Amino acid sequence: MENQLTHKTNQVAIQKGLSALSLVLRQYLGKQIELGRIVRVAVLLMRSGVNQNNSIFQEIAKRCLVKQKDDGGWIGVEDSIWCIAFLKDFEEYSQVYINGLNWLGEQRLENGEWGNTKRDMGRIPITALVVHFHPEISSKKTISWLENEWNREKEKSPLLTYKGAFILLGLKASADITYTTPLIEEIYTFLANEQNDDGGFGPWKDHPIGSEPWSTGIVLLGLLSYPELLKKEVIEKAVDWLAENQLHNGLWPYHYIEEGSAWALYGLIESYKYLKKC
Repeated sequence: MENQLTHKTNQVAIQKGLSALSLVLRQYLGKQIELGRIVRVAVLLMRSGVNQNNSIFQEIAKRCLVKQKDDGGWIGVEDSIWCIAFLKDFEEYSQVYINGLNWLGEQRLENGEWGNTKRDMGRIPITALVVHFHPEISSKKTISWLENEWNREKEKSPLLTYKGAFILLGLKASADITYTTPLIEEIYTFLANEQNDDGGFGPWKDHPIGSEPWSTGIVLLGLLSYPELLKKEVIEKAVDWLAENQLHNGLWPYHYIEEGSAWALYGLIESYKYLKKC
């Protein structure tokens, strides 16, 4: 009975989140909010199972075409990662996608990593997102850079949860397997141990802001990338936190509310799929 009630609660939270973020997209399109904020939500909604033929997505695709620069990119590497990921499944925009992917490949830095610009330093979240969404332009050099960066990050305090989660997402998607199982297990154990007592995740355990939806969603997705290592109770506690902290309008409280909510929803949906099989 308890499992049935939990599944029902999760289903309600998911439907509320899907409806709320669909409404956000319509509102943002009407207000001409910057494309980068819109396309992040759109990609995560499609990853969450929303049909790409939705009229909202068709309108966003047209906006992507208008905003694409002559060199194939958009405003900076991060926005380009998301715009390319969004257009990836639209057959009619295949050449636009290829042009964008080629531009993104040209922004790779010396050691196989990516930053916000060609003049920036390499960054774990940016590089891992490239590998996660676009593994076809990853390389052994890129994966080695992620491995080495994690080893450098370990020497810092505090060690940030979302960096570990992004690395797991990147490693799982990569076709170039140069990392070892101990590295995966090390990051995995670190993330599981960073869960707050309330079940959610923050930038690190007991961070002053406490648990928040962006980190919780991303950490869940990182953990779910390796189901053979999963501890069911970690996922259950995080899902309960997301359900309990969802706002009445279906979103989650976060500075960039649409992005935090989109990652939280995607993590919730993937967790729900996992828990249904248990």
